[in-house]
Amino acid sequence: MKLSVSKKRVQAIAILAACCILLLATHVDLFMADRKLDGNSLALVMALLLGGCYIQSVKAELHPLVNKLWMLASFLLLPYVMVYIVEYLAGQSASLLSSNIFALNYFWCLAVYAVVFVLTNHYRGSVIAGSVFCYVVGVVNYFVLLFRSSPLQLTDVMSIGTAADVAGNYVIAIDRTLLLAGSVVFLAVCAACVAQFSQKRRQWYQFVGTAVLLAVTVVSVNQFYDDQVWKDNHLELNFWNPLQGYQENGTVLSLAMEGKYLRPEKPANYSVPYTEEIIMGAAAKPTDAAPVAAVSTNETEEPLAATPEKPNIIAIMNESYADLSILGDFKTSVPYMSFYQSLIPDTIHGNLSVSVLGGGTCNSEFEFLTGLTTAFLPSGVMVYQQYINDPLDSIATILKQQGYKTMAFHPGKPDSWRRDKIYPLLGFDTFLTEKDMEDPTYMREAYVTDSSNYQEVIRLFEEKGDSKLFLFNVTIQNHGGYQLNTVDIPKWVSLRGGIGRYPETEQYLSIMHASDQALKELITYFEGVDEPTMIVFFGDHQPSVESAFVEKLLGQPLDKLDMETVQKRYQVPFFIWANYDIEPAYYENISANYLSTLALEAAGVELPAYNQYLSRLQPSLPMINALGYADAAGQYHYFSEETPETELLEQYKVVQYNYLFGGHNRLNELYAVNYDSE
Repeated sequence: MKLSVSKKRVQAIAILAACCILLLATHVDLFMADRKLDGNSLALVMALLLGGCYIQSVKAELHPLVNKLWMLASFLLLPYVMVYIVEYLAGQSASLLSSNIFALNYFWCLAVYAVVFVLTNHYRGSVIAGSVFCYVVGVVNYFVLLFRSSPLQLTDVMSIGTAADVAGNYVIAIDRTLLLAGSVVFLAVCAACVAQFSQKRRQWYQFVGTAVLLAVTVVSVNQFYDDQVWKDNHLELNFWNPLQGYQENGTVLSLAMEGKYLRPEKPANYSVPYTEEIIMGAAAKPTDAAPVAAVSTNETEEPLAATPEKPNIIAIMNESYADLSILGDFKTSVPYMSFYQSLIPDTIHGNLSVSVLGGGTCNSEFEFLTGLTTAFLPSGVMVYQQYINDPLDSIATILKQQGYKTMAFHPGKPDSWRRDKIYPLLGFDTFLTEKDMEDPTYMREAYVTDSSNYQEVIRLFEEKGDSKLFLFNVTIQNHGGYQLNTVDIPKWVSLRGGIGRYPETEQYLSIMHASDQALKELITYFEGVDEPTMIVFFGDHQPSVESAFVEKLLGQPLDKLDMETVQKRYQVPFFIWANYDIEPAYYENISANYLSTLALEAAGVELPAYNQYLSRLQPSLPMINALGYADAAGQYHYFSEETPETELLEQYKVVQYNYLFGGHNRLNELYAVNYDSE
């Protein structure tokens, strides 16, 4: 081995070492514990960083055989290191994974390095790029876990634009965990880069070698998705508790496994005639399912006035609107949902089950607007990002066909979740955003307040003209994260009763108090409106607050929850209110895919055959979300279970496939009240 030193190399490494020292100096507070410096941790990180710099300070010319062995060893060992790094950032040790699961995680990391090398034919470039890629995946998963208490999923990549917008309102900062993991990666990469690779892709045998490496990688990846491989290795995605699934399978492998479900499979019993039979009610029905009706809350049982013809319908999906007491009892300094509680006895109301938690707002929109469910789509899919590229029937198209003016309003960015492209495809005539508001007010310096949002709703109502209005409003005030500035929150809500201090939860409860007061302003206005108007109000998902607080309410760790307890985290309130008499009713549990049909029925408008089918289905299959479903008796089930409702699920799956992916065979006339083939 021949060592050589050049002035240029020494200068470059000196600058790099100075940057490393500066990085640690500016983040020395991360190594403080109880006002004492944790010198061991600081010394370890410094040694790793400066050790990498020292290794690269001298150019080593290895014997050709040693050089080749060094490259081979680096290619084989770096993926091994990255499995440990990614799992460390996910909060667990890779040593806890079973040997076959670890090997599969290693395989996918190795595949990353192989693909980069095939594309670049550059050893050092592939070593650096492959390591950086794996490290970035670990870092992103680290922050996703921190913000929403669930891991990074493959489909999150499809939502990277929206994620970038949202990330700006969270506290993203370097911490000790990221520094330590990054330092290990830095040292490993510096050691790997000791080897040289000066060959150029000119000789025929190099083309052959590259082609063989690519072929082996492609064949191996394709083989991984073979059902027998999954069976032999006992691979199974945990759809209802992804966090537990990632802990069992490892982060890299779990992400790769999701690739198998990116494209929905056509149901085995799918056919267009069978779809029509199901929707029209001619298909065979299970006999064991016991349908139940909603519970009426009209204690006097006095006859109510007939529903006015075509009332205005205002649907409000309130961001992160949830009653956390459904998880367990806790006390607060002041009530934070007092107006909501006073309002619901005279409404159609209850618990609404959604398919997302802490994010994924667009999926709740999708389920409400279309009557479809993400339960039959690949895990983690964001439908707006992947599947809607052509016009699609929705509650907006149904009401437009009956003379309604259809508008959508969201006080955020127009391209968030591709709403600017999706809403026109779903039948909305107009889409208004934050930029269309006049002097909006903000809370936590980031989000338009519910009060300002509702003032815009009122303005749009007053300017609608003689047409009946359907307005779909997605609010933004209650959006996470809950570490933002609190100076403009009008009233602070604190936790009481010795439950402990949870700043994020208290910020969330405080903005919920403001949301409750804004709701009062909205309802008070429409109580004074003569024109019949109905308000459909619901939350999109529960917030992502401290996991420790949620675990305290539930009484057990999040990764140990059973199905019934997990489902509590996916329930939000809903109500349907009108400024005229409606029959009050309570739904113990209903899912978002049924809510638009329930609203149309309450409004007394004409229903397409599809929505009539959903109305018949709901009593027997009252709740279905991405985690599982509930039967008429309120018992929760996994999709893998065989129950009297299994046939209903399979039929619903057939209908949804035709609705969403039917193409030229789509039964358009069954999803509309006034279908025009032209």
